[in-house]
Amino acid sequence: MDEVLQKFNSAFACDETQYGPRSGDRGTLYKNWGRYGNQEQRRKEILNLQKGSRYDNLDQFRGIFDLSKTNDQPIYGNERASYRPNIYVAGFTKTPKTYKNVLMRSEWLVEKPEDFNENWYVVACPKGARVLIVSDRGMTKLYTKYGQFIKEVHTALPGGNPGENHIRTGKFSVLDGFYLDEYDTVYVLDLLAWNSQPMTNGEAEFRQYWLKTHLQEIEGINKLSKKNKLTFKLLPTASCDKDSFNKFMMTFPHFTNFNPALDGLLFYHKLANYTAGQTPLVGWLYPFMVREVLGHDITVNVAYELQRPKKYENQAVFIEEFTEKMRKKCRPYKPSASFMETETSEIEAEKPRTTPQPPQNKYN
Repeated sequence: MDEVLQKFNSAFACDETQYGPRSGDRGTLYKNWGRYGNQEQRRKEILNLQKGSRYDNLDQFRGIFDLSKTNDQPIYGNERASYRPNIYVAGFTKTPKTYKNVLMRSEWLVEKPEDFNENWYVVACPKGARVLIVSDRGMTKLYTKYGQFIKEVHTALPGGNPGENHIRTGKFSVLDGFYLDEYDTVYVLDLLAWNSQPMTNGEAEFRQYWLKTHLQEIEGINKLSKKNKLTFKLLPTASCDKDSFNKFMMTFPHFTNFNPALDGLLFYHKLANYTAGQTPLVGWLYPFMVREVLGHDITVNVAYELQRPKKYENQAVFIEEFTEKMRKKCRPYKPSASFMETETSEIEAEKPRTTPQPPQNKYN
């Protein structure tokens, strides 16, 4: 799986044995994957491929969706999954033994998409650990984005509590989110499966609609109880049409009393299917970069502008400096540090802040 997903990593990614993309790229579509300057063309190519393989996309996560068939007993402790997720990405197939590299990951957004106002939406992301949430056979487990087990608890998610008789019925759900352990809270970002129904083949806009309508219908999902040991919340989102996006960028803070602290913004193409690995259909920006990349006609709350680091020159220099620092921190067999949807601890989220703060020193 590492060999496959490395084709999707940027040229700034840390390889297990060398810096930069691996040699021996297969196919012409991804040979220049890490060059941020051709994001628009790559987005168009991926969307075209997506249309052509619409009925085959479920093969990406076939192993995950078959998990309830592999064992009639609940899995406890720090165990590996007893199945092998079959991740299929753009013609390359590899079968990992764990949940590693299942999540859809972003690139830096370095240019304004041609259809930004029509076909994109934005999500405010908290500082926390990016996690894969799997509820199955009466238990909910959290895994880091690198497939490391974090914890297991009972929750009110479909398949997440034995009181709902899900062990016999085989119901399960798979979500993508941010975990803040000090609050026992998960902020749900995206959806892979719900109540045994695969969702990766659905467009991002539809997945967001499904989350908003179905998660809120679950009684007690947003508070701690004997049945629900984690609270689940939705993240602030908005369409990127001019009026909605301007209103979104004038909102400060997005999380009440800066609790949790805002890390940055993820931008999703509304038509994007859920795909394992890095994709230009999901982009990352810090709020103080928004006008620079997306246009100075956008109204941005001055508080975000004040978060710009003192030595900040422009986005290109920032990325280069950030990448160099991440490279120095890379160790053998350590996963890539090029992904931007939070680089905080895999298990511990950062403590809440009472006042707005610029990015941590590791970013600047």
